[in-house]
Amino acid sequence: MTPSTWDRNTYALWHGTVPTSTILDRSGPQDLWVRGEGSWLIDASGNRALDARAGVGNMTLGYGRADVVEAMSRQARELPYVCMVRWELPAPVVVELAQALTGIAPPGLDRVRFCHTGGAAVESAILMARSYQRNNGRPDKRLVVGLRDSYHGSPMAAMAASGQRMMHWVFGPMPEGFTHIPEPTDPSGAELVGQLDTLGPERIAAMIVEPVKGRNGQPLPTPYLRAAREYCTKNDILLIFDEAFTGFGRMGEMFAAEISGVSPDLMCLAKGITAGYSALGAVLATDRVYQAFDTTGTVFAHASTTDGHPVACAAALATIRAFASEDLVAHGRTLGRLLSDRLNDLLKGVPTVRSVRAVGAYVGVDLVDHDGHPLSMPDRASLEAACRRQGVLIHYTPDTVVLMPPLTMSAQEAELAAERFATVVSAFRPVP
Repeated sequence: MTPSTWDRNTYALWHGTVPTSTILDRSGPQDLWVRGEGSWLIDASGNRALDARAGVGNMTLGYGRADVVEAMSRQARELPYVCMVRWELPAPVVVELAQALTGIAPPGLDRVRFCHTGGAAVESAILMARSYQRNNGRPDKRLVVGLRDSYHGSPMAAMAASGQRMMHWVFGPMPEGFTHIPEPTDPSGAELVGQLDTLGPERIAAMIVEPVKGRNGQPLPTPYLRAAREYCTKNDILLIFDEAFTGFGRMGEMFAAEISGVSPDLMCLAKGITAGYSALGAVLATDRVYQAFDTTGTVFAHASTTDGHPVACAAALATIRAFASEDLVAHGRTLGRLLSDRLNDLLKGVPTVRSVRAVGAYVGVDLVDHDGHPLSMPDRASLEAACRRQGVLIHYTPDTVVLMPPLTMSAQEAELAAERFATVVSAFRPVP
């Protein structure tokens, strides 16, 4: 790549949620990431940065994993693709992965449907829930209930299930059949029962939640989730857990559902399922849900020709084996404690720091401005950029600033990440 490639008049790539012109103004070809090694990213100038955001939750095993790459390469050489739509005969690796997933999933999740991303998994689960109700003679049960301020992905149905009004305003109108209730203020779940009774259980097809909220790392109270489980079972409502972000060791258990011990009817997976080495999503379902679709007249006719892509499934199978052989969930818990303890020490007395907390390998740092208000999004962006200049990559959400390292990061690297981050935060001055 040459400087001329960066010419805004000919630059072809349309970036994500930051204006491409902004990217071109503040960066150059020398800033592109060109290589990854373990917990490190290296740019075209040779500068190294600790990836303490794990590729925004994807790179659970870090970079340069020869075992994952070899599994993908071997599968690509043997059979790179097979179509599971219409002809329905998968590659063996797809069958093996489905079996491996049910072997590590929360109790009762015995069937697997593959897709591409977390958002696609959520959309599939929503359509599955509505079709499940229709197939069981309950066509009026179409309403999907989510929580306010939740996030479930960018496809339209997933966006509608998300409780973020800004997304609805920008991309609306949203499809019908979605509603949102407040996040719990009563951890017992009694409040939830009243809210669902008001909506009418005879109208509700499914309730979707993140068992731990990805925006701030806060687990939903266990009694609340138990109340949701009991209510959904009693009223023929499917309980969906969106674990696209929280699954695969991030929250201190293999799946966040294990924190409460509550098993859903449908569970959505992505990100860590392949450790970021390929795009893959999945919906895990109970056998009760599956049986509602296992005839020609009730088939779940929602699929893509690249669902269950063999190369992606090979990456996922290698990832699951790595989790088992390297005890990465336990190591992630250790990393989270190390980072939170070290940051609490280093940031003690810093006026912009309200709290530092960890759930598994998700460390949230709550920052405030001079008036004690949560740090603005522009200030969070400035903080993230300052961290990159110091050689550490962090994540931020509207709720908090996050360190979520690869689960393979060493203790020494975690110490270094904490020190660099604390140096930036201690010197940072919010815009008045």
